[in-house]
Amino acid sequence: MLKIDQYEFKYVCNITPKTDNNGNIIEYSPQELYTKKQNVELHEYGKGPFCKFKIPNCWAGKEGVYCIYSDDQLVYVGECVDLSKRFNMGYGNISPRNCFKGGQSTNCKVNNFILNEIKQGRTVKLYFLETKDRYKIEKELIEKFHPPWNSQSGKNVRSNVSASNQIGMEVNTAKNKYSGNKTVFCACNEGYEKLSAYLQRINRDSAKLTFKEIEEIINRPLPQSAYRYRAWWANGGHSHSNYWLSVGWKVGKVALGNYIVFLRIR
Repeated sequence: MLKIDQYEFKYVCNITPKTDNNGNIIEYSPQELYTKKQNVELHEYGKGPFCKFKIPNCWAGKEGVYCIYSDDQLVYVGECVDLSKRFNMGYGNISPRNCFKGGQSTNCKVNNFILNEIKQGRTVKLYFLETKDRYKIEKELIEKFHPPWNSQSGKNVRSNVSASNQIGMEVNTAKNKYSGNKTVFCACNEGYEKLSAYLQRINRDSAKLTFKEIEEIINRPLPQSAYRYRAWWANGGHSHSNYWLSVGWKVGKVALGNYIVFLRIR
């Protein structure tokens, strides 16, 4: 059992990708098998590479909330109506169609992030809470812990709690120069607008900033996940990334705990 906030989550398993006879992870590029690939673009996570994995079938039909941990760090929270299907037919087995725009980009994102964590020697574990209140609990946990792989605050559910008492999210919209979609900004990222302003003032096409310099710019410490996980610096998928994407910049290189290289988007 693992207690997350007020909830008791059951340990499901370590997520272990398929390997070859030498113990090396088998990596896949299923997008190459899509027959209509000439007519549609890959989405931002569609390039991969990906891996294949399964969880025990005894979790079939279990409805609730799941949490993914990398070592001791909570990295993702999600909800499902069938835990076995969500992982064995979704995250753990990427279909060619899901690599392209209009497909299930979340499946690709989570699979690729899991692969990268394991390749870096980390242990990825899955925990599960069986519950009918899956939307409510998912939202609570995302807004309280801000897992780095989550891109939103969870599914909308009816609530009698006033907006002033909600944890976490304050949403604004603006034109995203990187994706052309609505940009989501989060109140939990207070201070990152200073990074946006800093990048806007730069006249060159690249900017190398140490972690200390970034913290001085935003006037707050970066979260531990920013020091430990390259996924935190992904260009998209997290509300904080919108603070550099929306002003025409992207992360080009990550040296964890040392420096970040930002590149102007052309």
